[in-house]
Order: sequence, then structure tokens, then C-alpha cells
Amino acid sequence: MSREGRTSRNRVSVLSWMWTIVLACIPGVNIIVLFLLAFLSKRQPKRAFAIAGLWLMLILAVLIFAAFLIFPAEMLSFGEWLRDLTPLQGAGTPLEL
Repeated sequence: MSREGRTSRNRVSVLSWMWTIVLACIPGVNIIVLFLLAFLSKRQPKRAFAIAGLWLMLILAVLIFAAFLIFPAEMLSFGEWLRDLTPLQGAGTPLEL
């Protein structure tokens, strides 16, 4: 295969990248899309993007799990603090920190 044939096959349009990133930002859908791209995509740049995204998600999940194991009380108090940040219904004032 000539060099031109390889580069045209690996070239991805801007619109295609935009749709890929939009789908990767939707919670739940992103995991499915990244797995589909990692295993079924014929374009190498999209396959590499999906594999990198899956690795990043795996690393973050392991770090969060480790944080819950090492600092359980702090993580629970952080969750309570986040719950307290929700604004009161009907209140027109900004959040007070």
C-alpha cells in the first residue's frame, strides 16, 4: 500500500472528531462508545483515542476506589459536604460557602 493510501485511511474529519467527543462526554454512553471504537473502529487515530480514554477511566476508577479504602471517613464527609451544597428549592440566593 502506498503512503498516500495509508494517510487517507487514517485521516479523520473534524466533524467526525466532534461527534466522537460529544458522545464521549455523555455519561454511560461514553463507555459503550469507547469500547465500540476501541474494538470496531477501522481508523487508527479513533482506536488510539478510545483505548486512551478507557485506560484513563480505569486509572481514575482505581484511584477513587483506593481513596475510599484509605480514607473512608474523609470521603463520606466530603459526600455530605457536597450534598449540603445543593441550593434550597425556591431560594433565589446564591450558595453560601
